[in-house]
Amino acid sequence: MDDSNIIDLFFDRSEEAIRQLQSKYGGLCRRLALNLLHDETEAEDCLNDALLGVWNAIPPARPRVLSAFVCRVTRNLALRRLDYLNAGKRDRSRTLYLDEWDGLASNHGVEQLLDDKALGECINGFLGGLPSGERRVFVLRYWYNSSIRDIAATCGYSQSKVESMLHRTRKKLKRHLEEMGY
Repeated sequence: MDDSNIIDLFFDRSEEAIRQLQSKYGGLCRRLALNLLHDETEAEDCLNDALLGVWNAIPPARPRVLSAFVCRVTRNLALRRLDYLNAGKRDRSRTLYLDEWDGLASNHGVEQLLDDKALGECINGFLGGLPSGERRVFVLRYWYNSSIRDIAATCGYSQSKVESMLHRTRKKLKRHLEEMGY
């Protein structure tokens, strides 16, 4: 079933919409949550919460890209859950790859920079100008929180190539952000 039909089912408030959404994007969302939470049970709970979140958001929302919409809902829920799980513990096994961004944040905290809407638009513009392979590796690492090993396997690169691509892309991004006043 295509995305527009699934969205129409949500507008009709048909429970079939949830089944179709889970069938089409459940695996992607579960993997995204698992990459962030590193726990099967937490990832499954996050997926269920994401499906409910999409149910509550559509309508009134009518997403242009359903996969991006459901992934964003899932990611936001997983990040909130990660914050909750890390509160007071600081379990490094659940930490995002923000330490790779050292030196990029200049006078701002990394989290503050990542939350800035204008910065998001600047980064999106930067990513849009990258070759598709570099962009894919970057998005897999920093949006989907995939490991270097998983990215290498997915993209058909060696782990060292993925690491060097990420390093070069972060350097390019840093230059781009400095040129844009960040």
